Amino acid sequence: MKRRKEIALAFPRGAHQEVFIEGVLQYAREKNCQWSFIVAPEWSSVSLTNLTGWPGDGVIAALNTPEEARCAEKSELAIVNISGVLAESPSPRLMVDNRAIGVLGAKHLLERGFKRFAYYGIRGVRYSDDRCRGFRETIAAAGFAVDSLAVPSTFTIRGTSWLGQQRELSAWLETLEVPCGLLAVSDARARQAIEGCHELGINVPDQIAILGVDDQQIICEHCHPRISSIARNNVLEGYQAARLLDQMMKKRKVARFERLVPPLGVVERESTATLAVTDERLKRALDYFHANIEDPVSVKEICAQVDVSRRWLEYAFRDALGESPFNYIRRRRLHHARQLLGDEPDLKIDHIARRTGYTSANQLAKAFRQEFGLSPRQYRKSLG
Repeated sequence: MKRRKEIALAFPRGAHQEVFIEGVLQYAREKNCQWSFIVAPEWSSVSLTNLTGWPGDGVIAALNTPEEARCAEKSELAIVNISGVLAESPSPRLMVDNRAIGVLGAKHLLERGFKRFAYYGIRGVRYSDDRCRGFRETIAAAGFAVDSLAVPSTFTIRGTSWLGQQRELSAWLETLEVPCGLLAVSDARARQAIEGCHELGINVPDQIAILGVDDQQIICEHCHPRISSIARNNVLEGYQAARLLDQMMKKRKVARFERLVPPLGVVERESTATLAVTDERLKRALDYFHANIEDPVSVKEICAQVDVSRRWLEYAFRDALGESPFNYIRRRRLHHARQLLGDEPDLKIDHIARRTGYTSANQLAKAFRQEFGLSPRQYRKSLG
């Protein structure tokens, strides 16, 4: 009988990490791996440093500190690093594509017509820098600049010095010209930004629209306003991490380059539910479309409702939002379809097609794949 391999999960538990574990388990089931998973019963977080001398076979670990990195360098275990904190990883690393997260964040805020942008990150952390880089590059390509604040991370902070960060954040928020679109490095930091805006009397989202990362529902759904967030593909991350670890434990040659998993996309909530447009006719046109997004509203009908010519609407859309009315309507409907796939998992895809202006599930699937790179069914499956 084949010996069971002992696998340790050495990373913080909770929120998106629980969905990540589902991907690990999915790989183990599909490949009939004889794996036994080791976790600390009463701890929500296990560090690689706690496994010194452990006679196991492999570890999926978050290497967040130099101490953990040094421990990985000395270890003879097969170790897959799933953290993007450190600039260099001593072990093969698999993580979300953090630059792509920044690009998605920029596009989401640009689509809302913002011309001023801000990034709230953490200093000396690789994934924060990568998200900022993708955000800055995309905003710069659109002809705008980004104001930014980076504070020390709490990975190694001891004591209560981190509590002063809220005062620093509020002072920075007060300097931002509004309206402004802000990307925060995480949902927790987005919540801090919203709290800072409340203290200052800044309206979210009309004055500062705030977007987080990770789609941690315990944070996003229990904040006022609820937080829009960029969702990771946690199941695929877990699946690919398990696959990489399996290869390493089988002594197969593994290239040292980093493996990146693209994020799923933006989950829209109230914290970015605004359109930073100044022309009242354009605002009425957008409001009418969004109020009737599940109806087969045409560009011609929008023009009639607002009493403008099609040519005027074309120019207004391109000037404020950078695209034609037709492309805007098509893309917003596809994003609405994606949201319905997640929010209503039992809703049939042909019903979603009809609710988003498509005549059939096949027509929706074709457009959905062109926009997001996978079919509606594949997207729904990726949500776990």
